[in-house]
Amino acid sequence: MNSEPGAEHPQATNPAQDQALYLYGIVRARSWRGRRVTRRAGEDLIRVRFRDLEALVRAVPYALPPSGEDQLREHQRVADAAMHRGAIVPFPYGVIFRSRRQLIRMLQDQYLVIDDALSFLDGTWEMRVHISASAPPEAGVELGDLAMECYAELRRHARAAVPLREPESKRLLTAAFLVERAAWVEFVARAEDLGSVHPQLSFDVTGPWPPYDFVRISA
Repeated sequence: MNSEPGAEHPQATNPAQDQALYLYGIVRARSWRGRRVTRRAGEDLIRVRFRDLEALVRAVPYALPPSGEDQLREHQRVADAAMHRGAIVPFPYGVIFRSRRQLIRMLQDQYLVIDDALSFLDGTWEMRVHISASAPPEAGVELGDLAMECYAELRRHARAAVPLREPESKRLLTAAFLVERAAWVEFVARAEDLGSVHPQLSFDVTGPWPPYDFVRISA
């Protein structure tokens, strides 16, 4: 079906061939050489390669995964570790493929989208900013508009930004920012400066995070 160098052949045998696979995210392969399915010593993390991509997975039963705090923390731990080594297209908690064949098919179908996403995300981290009211507004000042002005200012210091919907939240604004790795400390400092200039606003900055809010891959 495919004859490109580095392409996976679904009929090839390997330890994870007949197991369901839980997907954490997709990264660039560091080398085209070596085994296409690898495990790190002492870990159950498996790297399934297709061309220059590697899917970070773990062998699991084919069933709905438990959604407890321990499982969510483990998912975040793996994504965070990969994020600190390079760009990652992170997947949300709970994505399971019935087989390695199904996973390879997704990588084939979505290759161009994932390749573009990794190029766009390279050298960045996600930061999230929550802006709340900390004091009554001055006369003639609309805090929602002021929060949007601060968002626009922070946007100037990021590669990309997106407001996040929080239907039940009382915050004025929550947004995600894609920030250069070398500049994330300066980004936090800029948010703190805005808080000093606008004492009626409270800024809560969290991160760095894997860029969950800047990728949308159909599994």
